[in-house]
Amino acid sequence: MTGLRVAVLAEATTLIVLLFIAVPLKYGAGIVVATKILGPIHGLAFLTFNWKVFQEHASGSLNTRETCRLLIGAFVPFLGFYNERWLRRKAEQIEP
Repeated sequence: MTGLRVAVLAEATTLIVLLFIAVPLKYGAGIVVATKILGPIHGLAFLTFNWKVFQEHASGSLNTRETCRLLIGAFVPFLGFYNERWLRRKAEQIEP
């Protein structure tokens, strides 16, 4: 579950940076390179995150509701950080 938590943090962080730094730089200051660099980085983080979510779901660590919660959280800024805390608490309950 640690790999999933890292993937959640990477996806959430790159989403925030892309939406609140790179996109305003592109459209506000005309710095197109910001999205050209950050876009693929976020894409890789997003694909890795999805891979880890489906791995955990297939192994039985996440039920369907929890899987949907994580996937929806990937599209809402800052919700990924909330989901990471939730995953940490869930892991602590499993491993005393």
